[in-house]
This record gives sequence, structure tokens and C-alpha cells, in this order.
Amino acid sequence: MAPLAAIWMTALVLMAMALSWMSGLIVLRFINERRASRLAAGRRAVIEGLSALLRDVPGAIETLRPYVRRARLMSDALLEFQGLIRGADQDRVLGQLRALGLVEVLAARLDRGSRAGRSTVLEALAALGGDEARAAIRRAIDTARPDVRMAAIKALADAGAPPSIGRLLDYAVARELEPSRLYAELLRQVVAKDPRAGMAALDRADLSPMLRALTLDALGFAGDYQAVPSLIVAASDAHLEARTAAVRALGRLQHPAGEGAIARAMEDESWIVRSAAAEAAGLAGFSRLAAGLDRLLGDPEWWVRFRAGEALYALGREGHVVLREAADSERPLAHRAAELALAEGGAA
Repeated sequence: MAPLAAIWMTALVLMAMALSWMSGLIVLRFINERRASRLAAGRRAVIEGLSALLRDVPGAIETLRPYVRRARLMSDALLEFQGLIRGADQDRVLGQLRALGLVEVLAARLDRGSRAGRSTVLEALAALGGDEARAAIRRAIDTARPDVRMAAIKALADAGAPPSIGRLLDYAVARELEPSRLYAELLRQVVAKDPRAGMAALDRADLSPMLRALTLDALGFAGDYQAVPSLIVAASDAHLEARTAAVRALGRLQHPAGEGAIARAMEDESWIVRSAAAEAAGLAGFSRLAAGLDRLLGDPEWWVRFRAGEALYALGREGHVVLREAADSERPLAHRAAELALAEGGAA
């Protein structure tokens, strides 16, 4: 084949490939638009059907029957609609949906699909409530995927049947759950209902430093002053994570008994703990720690200096005086940190 003919042939092949690629993209876009349009239409129809149920329109339940097999669609619509109704109306609508067989449909959907889809279905089951829905959620806890198991446990808690603190920690100790933001939120939710159990859990020898820190964090959010002695002890823990969590928790509780532990934490060898102590002092409004915060304005770590400046500003007039004195001083690090805090707060 002549060189020129080979070039033309190559060009034609490339053009054909490009046309095929473009045609495929156009077809794919068309399919996605049709799918999105179908989903939007189905969503509108389900919301209208749920609204008709709420108004007790005759035959409203029949308008939902064609959509009940579409688990993700029903889940999304239910979660959106459920937030708009309360009390007896909500109970009546949810009861009709359970009678329609929605629990069974959603339970079957838990065996397949993406993590996001299964999580949404679990939320919908928690919203539906009832023994059958809770049983389906419990079965999902046995899944081999930790992310789905976490979503199932959270859904069970939202449905009014949270695990005990001990069981929740057992899951993490056995690595059946990975500590995560969602795990921390659930632990806070559970500990808030039983702070004494949270305090008792600190005595467990099998808790990793991370799990101990998460438990301390949860106690800080529980708002029970009986946790203060345990938190003071933990503020001197050998592990950095536990010390940091305990100091932050003391700042949240704002109990005067925690002031000494926060002051000691300002001298900690770890800048992370010193930073947490500065933040805690400002959050708790411990003005007697202003001198310690002034010292931290000259800390070698920038983040500690920043948190100390924030805390002093949060203390009000007394803290502002300390900041202005530091800003006028010849301490270079403290000077810059104080100026920044005053500028950030609008009092420069």
C-alpha cells in the first residue's frame, strides 16, 4: 500500500473511531436524561401519593402501589416527606406504607446495591419503624461490610433501639466496626442516654487509645458533671489521644473543677494537648487562666499560639487587655499572635 493511501486509511479509521465515541456519548447522555426524567416523574408521583394519604383521599394508597417495588425511589421520597409531618398523621401514613408491604421491599434491597443506596434504605426502614423494620435492620448488622453495618446500627438507634455502650465498643474492639465520624456520633448519642455506663467503660482494659479517646469525647458531649473526675484523671493519661479528648471534654463541660487540669495541660509536652487546653480555657470562660494563655502566645507551635489568641479574645475584656499588652510587647511570636487575634475579632 502506498504511503499516501496508508495515511488516508489511518485518518478514516481515526475519524470513524471519533464518530463512534461521540455517538456513544450522545446515546449515554440520552439514556441518563431519560433515567433522570423517569426518576423525577416517579418522585413527584410518590410525593403526591403520600400527600394524598396524608389528606386521607380515597384510593390514595393505590396510586402508590405501582412504585412500591422501587426501593430507592420510595426511600428517598419517604425520607423527604417524613420530615414534614409529625404525630398522629405521621403514624397513620407510615402504618399504611407498612401495610402496603414497603418494609419487605426495602429489606430485600439491603442484600444488593451500593453503600449509599443501602444506607438510604436503612434510614427509610428506621423512619418506617415497627418490629419488622427493626428486625430487617438487625439482619443488616450481620453484613460483612463494616460501612453498611455502621449504617444499620445507626438506623437501629434512630428507630429507638440503640445498642448498649458496651456492645458498641465490642464491635470496634473486634474490628467489626471501624472508628469513624459516624461511629463517634453514635457513641455520643448512646453515652448521652447513659453517662454512667460511659464512665464505667473507661475501666475496660481492651480499649485502644482511640476508643478511649472517643469515649471521653462522648462524655464531654453528655453534659453530666459526674464525669468531671474521670475526665480530670484522663487529662494526665499516658496516651496523647486520651489526654487531648479529656481536655476538650472538660472545656465543653465548663465545670470549675476542671480548671486545674486544663491549666496543667497548657504545660503538656505535646503541642496538640497544649492547643486543646487553650481552646478549652476559652470555651469554658476560665479567665484565671489568662496568664497561661498569655504564655502560650509565645509557644513555638503556630497552632497553639493561634488557639491561645482565640481563647483570650473569647474571655472578653480581661482577655483583650492581655492581647493588647502582648501586641505592644517586644516578644515577636506573642506580638504577631496577639495582633492576629485582635484583627480576627475586629478589636484591633
